[in-house]
Amino acid sequence: MHQLQGADGQELLATYRDYCRGQGYWRRESGLKLYIGALEEAGILSSSTPGNFLLFHEIEQYRDFLKNQRGLAEKTIHRHIYWIEKFFRFLGCQEHRSSVPTFGIGQVDRFIEQEAERLGRTSQGPLAGCLRSFLRFLYQSGKLATDLSVLITSPRCYKLESLPRVLDWDEVQKIVNSVHRSTRNGPQYYAILVLLTTYGLRAGEVAQLKLEDIDWRRKAIHIVPRKSGKDLYLPLTPGVAQAILDYLRHRRFPSKYRQVFLLTRAPWRSLTRQNIAYVVNRHIELAGLELPRGGPHLLRHSFATHLIRKGASLKQIGDLLGHRRLESTHIYTKTATEHLREVALEVPEVRW
Repeated sequence: MHQLQGADGQELLATYRDYCRGQGYWRRESGLKLYIGALEEAGILSSSTPGNFLLFHEIEQYRDFLKNQRGLAEKTIHRHIYWIEKFFRFLGCQEHRSSVPTFGIGQVDRFIEQEAERLGRTSQGPLAGCLRSFLRFLYQSGKLATDLSVLITSPRCYKLESLPRVLDWDEVQKIVNSVHRSTRNGPQYYAILVLLTTYGLRAGEVAQLKLEDIDWRRKAIHIVPRKSGKDLYLPLTPGVAQAILDYLRHRRFPSKYRQVFLLTRAPWRSLTRQNIAYVVNRHIELAGLELPRGGPHLLRHSFATHLIRKGASLKQIGDLLGHRRLESTHIYTKTATEHLREVALEVPEVRW
């Protein structure tokens, strides 16, 4: 064990991936991640940013540019860096390479084509935008002789051209009621689903909810919307309060983290957006609903559409969802209208 003292846990994980590539390593990687996490928690291993292996100097400069010059949110910066690192992996770059490799527009096009096979048309736009922004940054900083950003095109998309999928409210309640609350994880899963369906929160907002965000005396809950960053105070409903209390009574493991929702096995870290998505998708399955796509945003869309059908104004819904612009809420008027078309009575033919 003393040979591991001070080693970087993420570097060890990357080395393991390279060693076991093609041998079904992914079946054992989750256990290794937990073990490495426990060693990091105990201070035996050092901890670096997970997944950020390609620490090019230019990428770090670009990260600073996005944060300090463009003022982007951390979540948006993370998405930019994710695509840039994936592009360099596509080029076959080795981790911790000291400089940006030579590449041309042909390689950029092939990377976009490869990713486009698994992305929807509306998701291809952000990918192209991230690459375009980074290539423009490299050109303006003198790292590229040609501005390749002008050669990247995005698929044409229109506002409100597609509808978010929504569930009827009885289906949403069926998902919440599918939780086996007597199991070890049941109280946690139930509290998560109650929060998502009572307030229409994003997965990240639930994952980052802290103990001090719940004001039991004033019966209020404090949310920081991940996109707008503006403080949002919502009434702590009796159902939400009881669900969180039931979970906290079961949460008897030690942790330095202040987040409400933690992993139920060591290392006791806060849940991620992916963990929240697993909870939702697992209980969609338990509820017997066959859906092409699920996830927390399905519940968020369903919550907003439910409020529209109950007569809430766009301003009220936008405030609850933490929208910066009212335009973001307009999509739910369209989903509600489409629902009315589905349930409308057939008009009999009139003969003159």
